[in-house]
Amino acid sequence: MAEPRPAQAPAASPALLSAVARLRRILMIATGALIAAQSLWALVGPVARPAASLAVAALATAAMLSSIWLILGRMVRSGPAVMTGWVGGGYIARIAILVVALLGGRALGLDVRMIGVGLIAAILVGMLAETIVLSRARLLTVDPGAGER
Repeated sequence: MAEPRPAQAPAASPALLSAVARLRRILMIATGALIAAQSLWALVGPVARPAASLAVAALATAAMLSSIWLILGRMVRSGPAVMTGWVGGGYIARIAILVVALLGGRALGLDVRMIGVGLIAAILVGMLAETIVLSRARLLTVDPGAGER
């Protein structure tokens, strides 16, 4: 008797893969712009321990925007069966980055206002970029092979 084959994830559509690549480029540019704004704030504004605050804020911003791209890329490649798991895991990862950066910054005596504003901006920019890129992707609204079972 033949053993049943494990279900394999369907191949990701080329449109989704190109959308993920576009999102990565946009998020890399956004990361640079947000870190530049944080650097300007650390130089000009009243910031407690500016170098350390900037380092934590920049790392947290880069981690937040990278997590958006990484999780979306994995979600696209894994298929629709585990999509909700990737979405839920993505939100948990973003909350964890936010909590670690803010609580760690507070424990180290850093300017948590700069870290928090940077993370909020990163979340908003990431969500906006993700929404725009995915809404512009040319995707089928109906799976043509879904009815043949």
